[in-house]
Amino acid sequence: MKLVLTRSAWWTESRAGQALQYALLAGVLVVSLMLLGEKMTASPTFALSLGVMLSVLVLMLVDFRLSLLLFVGFLFSYEEFNIVSEQAFVEENIANTVMAVKIFGFALMDVISLVFLLPVLLREWRRAVALRRWRWLKSDLLLLPLAAAWVYGILPGLLNMHSTGDFTWDLRMLLHVLVFYFIFSRSFTTRRDYLHALLVGGGVFLLKHTVFFYRYLTGGGLQTGAYNRVLLGSDLPLTALALALTVAALFLYRARWKERGPTPASGDEASAAATGPHRVPAASRIMHWGLLFLAAYFSVMLIAGLGKLTYLQAAYSLLLVFLLHRQEVHKRTVFAVIALGVAASVLVFFTVLPADGRAAISYALSSAFNWWDALKLYGDLSFGTRFLEIINVWAVLMREGAVLWGLGWGAAWREIAVHMPYDGGSFAVTEQYSGVHIQTHIDAVTFMLKVGILGTIAIYASMFRFWLAALRMYRRRHAAWEQWTLMALMLMIMIFAPNYLFFIRLKYLLGFALAGVAIFTGTDDSTAHTGIAHPHDAE
Repeated sequence: MKLVLTRSAWWTESRAGQALQYALLAGVLVVSLMLLGEKMTASPTFALSLGVMLSVLVLMLVDFRLSLLLFVGFLFSYEEFNIVSEQAFVEENIANTVMAVKIFGFALMDVISLVFLLPVLLREWRRAVALRRWRWLKSDLLLLPLAAAWVYGILPGLLNMHSTGDFTWDLRMLLHVLVFYFIFSRSFTTRRDYLHALLVGGGVFLLKHTVFFYRYLTGGGLQTGAYNRVLLGSDLPLTALALALTVAALFLYRARWKERGPTPASGDEASAAATGPHRVPAASRIMHWGLLFLAAYFSVMLIAGLGKLTYLQAAYSLLLVFLLHRQEVHKRTVFAVIALGVAASVLVFFTVLPADGRAAISYALSSAFNWWDALKLYGDLSFGTRFLEIINVWAVLMREGAVLWGLGWGAAWREIAVHMPYDGGSFAVTEQYSGVHIQTHIDAVTFMLKVGILGTIAIYASMFRFWLAALRMYRRRHAAWEQWTLMALMLMIMIFAPNYLFFIRLKYLLGFALAGVAIFTGTDDSTAHTGIAHPHDAE
């Protein structure tokens, strides 16, 4: 006898099912207020964060995909947004944001992840019961090596973990990617879904940048060491992404306009002659200049973020854009983007920034790629620390005979080859005094420690195959908005995957990017719909 929940659409369409949903929601609200009321009154951050989660629950009952769309916008904004005073913004940094909120001992973001996952799992399970088979997408196979490496790391991790907390933390590095790949690929069902999500996220990100820049200019900012920064953490790679996508939009827009040719106001020959072969409509000129100034703005924000690795990411992202459009974009456009970005940066540097801000940016730019001197002198520990991590991790793996297989999730590495110089921004004080560390600053080195060389190759091979599939589709003739969306997915993979899985929201966005490629891959012969059933028709 079938369970009631497996009957066709009972959970979402019958009156009894809907009544049960609202009853459960009301119960969650009441229990939450009873158990968490004291913490909500004591902390505005906690109260607002819990309100956001409960709002997600309510919105999911109205329109699941809309709630997921808004969550994408949230991912582009949440980490460095403070909810309290400007003093907390400057002094406490991320400590007073939603990242620090825990509910019953679990991080709020993990709870929201589960809230999104359960309805999707339930829908897929009901569909599998009805059709007697589980639904697989064409690109799911590309993730099997990554999933296998994740599963493999569990067994040796149980034997070699440093602590249970370290074990579960390591498990979440790739699990978040897999979970959100599943959520997005089964919920966003058209290519336009990904376009809309990117536009929402980009708009929120631009608004947040503007707020941060204003705060910086009025004396705020994020205090890191001896200087203030406009942005911090996982906002930096997103800035490189935003700059590259703005330039890509400019190139695609220009190329498509050239293909369409002039558009006379009327059909007579005199009007066509007046328009001329190179006359650009007013709306097109506005869009052209708007994109140029947006590129200049993100150039300024890129430099103001003081992220040395981000400079490199922006460079190779822009290089990819230029290479893919080298035959269809006029060199004048490339020089215009570069010149406007440099001019805006110089103008802000000399007319807006205070003396200490100019000194900080000058130091960051002058030492951005001075890696050899940093390695010799430790004048800049950001690179020297990473190099010494590689030496120690390799020594640990050689000693344990685990170079190929790794030590498993939660395993630690020790300073057995060379002692790490003290760096207050790299590890906790207790870690540095004990010489025992769980993570490194390079994701690939962390994966090599946990699942060995073979597991690391499997992980990055999976993501590279998604990137390669997106590149092949991009080179074909698609609509401009489809190409721009594909470019966004490619850039997210090539920026986030190599070295940002430590940041929670970038893992979510990486899953979003992989799922987007899966949707494009599954409908490569169609531009209208993915062919995947709409959530309401998933039965």
